Amino acid sequence: MENETLFYICGVVLAVSAIVVTFVGLKSEKFPGRALPLVVVWFAVFVVGAATFAVRYGTEEQEHREHEQARESEEIEAAEGDNTGDAADIGSEESAPEEGSQEEEPVGEVEGGSEGSGGGAATTLQLAADEAALAFDKTELDAKAGKVTIDFDNPSAIEHNVVIEADGKELAGFEPITEGEEELSADLKPGTYTFFCSVPGHRESGMEGTLKVQ
Repeated sequence: MENETLFYICGVVLAVSAIVVTFVGLKSEKFPGRALPLVVVWFAVFVVGAATFAVRYGTEEQEHREHEQARESEEIEAAEGDNTGDAADIGSEESAPEEGSQEEEPVGEVEGGSEGSGGGAATTLQLAADEAALAFDKTELDAKAGKVTIDFDNPSAIEHNVVIEADGKELAGFEPITEGEEELSADLKPGTYTFFCSVPGHRESGMEGTLKVQ
């Protein structure tokens, strides 16, 4: 997270510099005078630095998120493979007819009972970004356990996205968009989750909320 640290350092230096220049300007009518080029260069360096490190930090965050999602997908596939093998063994045992029996137990019922989310309800939620501020139009969402879909609308020219998180672990999300719509879906168990915008600085400015699943 070196780029994140440098981004915040540049931001702090810019803020402090602005305060100092304002204070000195109020105290001295001749300021900046001949020091104007130096002041301009000073601010230009840190503005460019902040923008550069913000882009690098955003890239690092995206790569980290993609790595985590790939690892989670591999774990889910491995777990599904184990469940499939167990279901096949159970089905073979159930399909073997008992001595003297005229009927066989349906294998399909055993396989259906072993699948993931247990047939939870599907919920679609509406969420939008503010056109002029770093904010969502809602900070609380409610859904039923099962497949939860968030339809997201970003009318702003500023990049925004939506990421669902639980216990500090990202479960679903998509690339930031401008002036468009996107959706994300996730199979969620009952509990409390967090949704937020992962564009650097946006979550810290208030773009997050609570998703309650019952």
